[in-house]
Amino acid sequence: MLLTPSIYFDLAICPCQLMLDGQTGILTAINAIYQLINGEFEQYDKREVFRLDINCILVVDQNKLLGTFSQSDVVRLVAQQMELSKLCLADVMVGEVNKIRRSQLSDFEIMLNYLQNSHCEYLPVVDDFDQILGVVTQSSILFAKNRLSEDALLNIKSQHKAVLNAIPDLIYRISIDGTYLDCFSSDYVEDLLPDSFDPINKNILEILPKDLADLKLAAIQKAITTGEMQVFEQQWHIGEKIQYEEVQIVRVSDQEALTIIRNISDRKQAEEALRESEMRFRSIFDTAAVGISLARIDDGKHLAANQALRQMLGYSETELQMLSFQEITHPDDLESDLYNYQKLLDGEIDSFHIEKRFRHKEGQFIWTLLSVSLVLDVQGQPMYDIALIQNINELKNIQQELNDLNHLLELRIQQRTADLADSETRKQEILNAIPDLLIRITTDGSCLDCILPRSPHKNDFLPINQHISEVLPPSTVANQIAASKIAIATGEVQIYEHKIQKHGLWVYEEVRVSPCGNNEVLVLVRDISDRKQAEEALKLSNEKLIATNIELERVTRLKDEFLAAMSHELRTPLNAVIGMSEGLLDQVFGELNVRQTNSLKIIKKSGEHLLEVINDILDVAKIESGNFELDLGLASINALCESSLSFVRYQASQKNIQLNFVDNKHIPSTIAIDERRMRQVLINLLSNAVKFTPKDGVVNLEVKLVGSHEASEKSEGELHLAIADTGIGISPEDIHKLFQPFIQISSSLSRQYAGTGLGLNLVKKLVELHDGRVIVESKLGEGSCFTVVLPIVKRL
Repeated sequence: MLLTPSIYFDLAICPCQLMLDGQTGILTAINAIYQLINGEFEQYDKREVFRLDINCILVVDQNKLLGTFSQSDVVRLVAQQMELSKLCLADVMVGEVNKIRRSQLSDFEIMLNYLQNSHCEYLPVVDDFDQILGVVTQSSILFAKNRLSEDALLNIKSQHKAVLNAIPDLIYRISIDGTYLDCFSSDYVEDLLPDSFDPINKNILEILPKDLADLKLAAIQKAITTGEMQVFEQQWHIGEKIQYEEVQIVRVSDQEALTIIRNISDRKQAEEALRESEMRFRSIFDTAAVGISLARIDDGKHLAANQALRQMLGYSETELQMLSFQEITHPDDLESDLYNYQKLLDGEIDSFHIEKRFRHKEGQFIWTLLSVSLVLDVQGQPMYDIALIQNINELKNIQQELNDLNHLLELRIQQRTADLADSETRKQEILNAIPDLLIRITTDGSCLDCILPRSPHKNDFLPINQHISEVLPPSTVANQIAASKIAIATGEVQIYEHKIQKHGLWVYEEVRVSPCGNNEVLVLVRDISDRKQAEEALKLSNEKLIATNIELERVTRLKDEFLAAMSHELRTPLNAVIGMSEGLLDQVFGELNVRQTNSLKIIKKSGEHLLEVINDILDVAKIESGNFELDLGLASINALCESSLSFVRYQASQKNIQLNFVDNKHIPSTIAIDERRMRQVLINLLSNAVKFTPKDGVVNLEVKLVGSHEASEKSEGELHLAIADTGIGISPEDIHKLFQPFIQISSSLSRQYAGTGLGLNLVKKLVELHDGRVIVESKLGEGSCFTVVLPIVKRL
C-alpha cells in the first residue's frame, strides 16, 4: 500500500542522538562525537542504515537551537590552531542557524536543494513551536525518496493487473487456415456476440458470410506472413441491428494469430452526431472568450487559431500557421514550457497549466495563462495539442504591485475517449475547457441551448430552461435583448457588464454576445467578481504603500544624520593610534629592534587604511544626509593634476608603470571647484588605474576642453579629465556595478586587489556635487578609461 507523502518526509528525519548545552566544553563535545562514530550510543534502529552516519551534536541554549557540531567542525577548529581547552560550544557556532520547519517539508528535491544551499551536512528540523524533531542529511532524504519510489512501483503493478482483467475487447486465437482455437473475453464484451454463437474448433468460412470470411482470412494470412498487425472494420447483423466492429490481427507464430474485436457502434453513431453539430461547434470555437490554438506535435507550428487568440497576439491566422509556439514564446518562459510539454508527450501528465508570455506582433510581450493537453487518435497516439490561452496581463500587473496577489485561473480539459474521431475530439475539448456559461438564445430571450461550464465554479451559474427571465431581472433582460439585436444588425460581438444577485450575494459578470444566424445569438457569461475585488484591494494597498514609503524615508534620513555626526568620535581615537605609532617609529620613547619596528609599521599602515575607509564612509553618509558642503574656489588645473599624479608615482614605480600627463592647449588656467575634494577624486581614479594595470603598463591623465552639450548662458563648455590605463578592463555586464557601495565586480578580484568598494561610489557623488558626471569606457583585457566631466561656469 502506498503511504501518504507526509510519512515519507518523516522517514527522512533522523532523531539526533545527542544534544548539549552551549556552555559545554569543546573537548567534551569532541569526545561525544567520537563516541557517536564508534557506535557507543545505542538509541538508533540499526536496520535503518542511513541513520548510522548522523555523527553530529545539536547545540542548544535553554531549548533554543544554536547550531550543529560535527566531525567537520572539529577538523576546522584544529586547522585554525585554536586553544580548544578554553572554548565552549557557543563560542564556535558560525553564522546564522540553518534549520527548516517540518511543515516546510513538501518535496524531496526542495529538501535536497535547501540542504546544498545551506552548505551543511546536517540540517536540523523543528516543529511549528521550534521544538527539535531531528536532522536530515542527503542520505536520509535519498533513503525516504527511494522508499516512496518502491511503494509507487508496487501500486502501479497492481493497477496494471487490474487493467488487464478489464480489457473491453473480444480476443480469439485462430490458426492460419481460419480455425478458431481459443477465446478470451470478459463480462464487458457480451454485446459483441449472439447468444448462441460458439465458434471454437470451427472455421471462419462456417461462421461468417463469405465476403467477410474471405476478408478476415486474407488478413490473418498476411499478418502471419509479414509480421505486421492488420486492422480493418467490419459490420454484420446481430438480431435486428447492425453492429460495427474494429478488428486487429496480430501474429503469434507462423501458424497462429490473435484477432482482437472491439464494438465501435457507439463511435460510428458519435461520428454521425459530430457531422450534424459541426457548424455549432465551429461557432463556439470562433467566439470563445479565451484564445484557443491547435499545434503540431513535431515542430509546434499552429494548425488553427480562434479569433480571440488572433486579437490577443495581433497575428492573422495565416501568419500564426507559419509560426511555432516556440517562436512567439518569451525566452525566459520557454524552458518551463518545453519541460512540461515533454512530460505531456511522455505520458507522465494528462495536461499542464502554466503562466507564460507570448510575443505580440508589434513586439511587446503579453502574460497569459496557458492550459495544454493532447488530442489522441484511436490508437492512443498524440495527433496534435490543444491549448487554451487566457490573457492575464492585467492580472499580472496587479500581482506585481501587490506582490502577494496571485489569482490563478485554472482551466481543466477532460480528455475524450480515444475512439472519437479527430474533429469530434477537438470540438469537445474546446467546449469542456471554456470556463464560461454558454447559452444560445433568440432575439426575444428564449433559450435554445444552455451549457454550464465544467469548471470548479460551475455552481456559480444558474441553468436556464426556457427564457432568460427565469434568472435575470427585467432591466437586465431588456439589456440582453437590446445587445442581441445590435449584434445581429452589426455582425459584431457586443461586450458589456452587469451586476445580479445570486444565492443572496451580488455578483459581477461580463457578457459577450455574438451573432449566430438571423434570429439567434451566442452568449458567453463570465464571473468577474474576483477582478472587481482585486481592483479594490489594489487601491487600498497603494494607500498603505505610500504611508510606508514616507516612514522609510524618515528613518533613512535619521540614520544618515546620525552617521554623519559620528565623524569626530570615530576619527579622534584612530588619529591617536596613528600618531602614537609614528612617535614610536621615530624612537621618541627609545630604540626599537627590527621586529618591533615591523610591527609598528603594520599598526600604522592598518590605522591609516582604517582612517581612509572611515573617511570614505563618513563622506558618503554626509552626502546622502544632505550635510555635505563644497568649499568652492579657483584652482589651477595643471597644479591639481600634477599634485594628484605625485601621490601615485611611488606606487606606479613599484610596478614599472609609466605615468603620463597630457596637457592640451586652450584649456583655462583655473576652474571654480573644491580643490581638495577634486584631488581626492583624481587620486582615487589614478590609484585604481595603477592597481589594476599589470607591470610595465601605461596610465595617462589627459585634460581637454569640450563644447557644451546643451546651450546655456552660464556655461562656457566642459572640462574633461580622462584617466586611461592598459589594465585588465571591465566586461560590459559588470560596468553597472562599479559605482555601487561596498561592491567589487568579481570575487576573484576582491581577493587579488584589496579594497572596500566605496571609492568609486564616493567619486561619483563628489563629481555630481560639482554638477558633473563620470563616463566609463572599457574593453575586457585591453584597459579602461574613466572621464570626469566638469562644467566650466562663466564668470560674472
